[in-house]
Amino acid sequence: MTNNSSNPVWASICVKLLQGPIYKDYSATTWNTLTSWTSDIQNYFATIGLVVYVDQSDGYAFLKQADDDSIDSGNSTEDEMAQDTMPSDLPHLIRKIPLTPEVSLLCVLLREALDQFDTSQNQSSICVLKESDIKERLSVFIKEKSDQIKYYKNLDNYLSQLVNLSFLRELNLQTQKATSLQNIDREFEVRRIIRAKINIDFMEEFKRKLQEANGTQSSNEEVKNEQ
Repeated sequence: MTNNSSNPVWASICVKLLQGPIYKDYSATTWNTLTSWTSDIQNYFATIGLVVYVDQSDGYAFLKQADDDSIDSGNSTEDEMAQDTMPSDLPHLIRKIPLTPEVSLLCVLLREALDQFDTSQNQSSICVLKESDIKERLSVFIKEKSDQIKYYKNLDNYLSQLVNLSFLRELNLQTQKATSLQNIDREFEVRRIIRAKINIDFMEEFKRKLQEANGTQSSNEEVKNEQ
């Protein structure tokens, strides 16, 4: 099926996926088009070695390399059949971004917070953490006061990186613009896409390294992840 310009009706979805993740709560129309034409979209991206990862229950979708086994499949409904027709000699189109140990620690804590939220009796549909909540969680792992001060000094930068990766979404931005930032305890939604990108194996390995370092980040042995 095509629209009046002879392009498939799902062409705009392909463009959006190339620009970044798609979320159900951002646009019901976009999401419905994606889920209605998933097979066609999968087949299109299969020709260039990409898979469309769609999580129906959590309401997000993104592109990944067909040979990327670092993504936690979880409840994904991605089309495995599309992978069978993918060429194996294509260069990678999805650029992996290495995460520093500091940002990796933040990812692990946020993923844990989301898991705890989902098993709680909270009636909200989204997991929201204040910056003070994040600092409190970090203090469990960063014991030394001097290390905490050093980490918190760069926390804004770390949080911005996770916003750019779509792991976090900052809330109440308009209110913040009208108020002194020094008086704001910023709020962030932990996006469920982090569950696919930060898998259980990485979390367990990272926490093991932290335990070996006596609960601090002073260890010289780093655990790195890439997104």
